[in-house]
Amino acid sequence: MAVSLATLSACASSHGEPRVAATAAPVIQTRTEVVMQCPAELHGEVAGKPAVPGDAELSGNASGLAWLSDLVAWAQGNFDRLNDAKEACP
Repeated sequence: MAVSLATLSACASSHGEPRVAATAAPVIQTRTEVVMQCPAELHGEVAGKPAVPGDAELSGNASGLAWLSDLVAWAQGNFDRLNDAKEACP
């Protein structure tokens, strides 16, 4: 028991290097900013659909008319998408 008391008192009274205080850890802040930028093409006017003349006639075989119908549906989809994008852009 005497040995351990002597060791403890020796440790307590030792004058070694001073202890360095711990510095605070650096704080890292992250900021995310979302900026919507619209292409210049959206600010222009979208051409309207051409008018169908009263005397217009279409004739063709079934596959040709089906292709024409698909083409019109595709064009309408792109027209709608462009108008929706225009509304979403400032």
